[in-house]
Amino acid sequence: MSSRDTGLTLSLGILAAIVGYILWQLAIGMDTKVDDIATILSNSASGATIITISTILISVGLVVHVAGLISTRGTASGTWETLGIISVVSAIAIWVTTSGLGIALVEMGEKFVTYSAQAAQAGAAAAQAGAAAQAAAAAGDATTAATAQAGAAQAGALAVKALDAATATAIAAGFTQAASVASGTIANLLAGIGWICIGTAYRGSDAKGAISFIPLGWLALVAGLILLIANLVINQVVSTEMGSQISGIAFLLIVLWSVSRGIALIRDSKSKA
Repeated sequence: MSSRDTGLTLSLGILAAIVGYILWQLAIGMDTKVDDIATILSNSASGATIITISTILISVGLVVHVAGLISTRGTASGTWETLGIISVVSAIAIWVTTSGLGIALVEMGEKFVTYSAQAAQAGAAAAQAGAAAQAAAAAGDATTAATAQAGAAQAGALAVKALDAATATAIAAGFTQAASVASGTIANLLAGIGWICIGTAYRGSDAKGAISFIPLGWLALVAGLILLIANLVINQVVSTEMGSQISGIAFLLIVLWSVSRGIALIRDSKSKA
């Protein structure tokens, strides 16, 4: 791959992925807790289109980015660079794979909302029929009271059935969300290790980014350390939500590193042309 193509894939891929992540976060809810399954399902259903688009942007963007990252191999040749790139590629493979769980939550969310609405409607109908039965019984109209009671029983049965379906969907979504969070944590740790290795390798290299006063080595090292601290310490001591927010800072630094290095590679290709 040419320097120009390496720079384009390295920078444009990560930009597409970060845009997709922001869209996904907005659709799910910035303050939604990772264990608030009902809210996650409801927001997934209402933001189905945005989540689908964001998942595509994240998956395609990360794959394009990793192609550019692999193409940079040899810039700071050595064991650290190799370990770093392999670790980041592994992290991206997990992120892309688990992004499919987001689509699964959209499907579950739509079912959950439907079942919940059915349960609410049937419950309201049962209450209405029960009230009608009481009124008819009080008026001495036994026939109408019996008919209303039968209707209340039928509506109540439908409400219970819909509520059971909604509960089962929420339980399945809980397992899916747990798998997504666990996989994301492993991927974040691998990415942290990877960027620390890349940073260590680039500290011994004369490679520069478009922003010359920001050393690529230190930028990668800081991003990797933040990811490790956020997922090993903050997740356990404070909360997963706080750890995710701090990890977001690391991802922004990774975007800065990728775009800076990508632009520099594009400039180099033009100067050599």
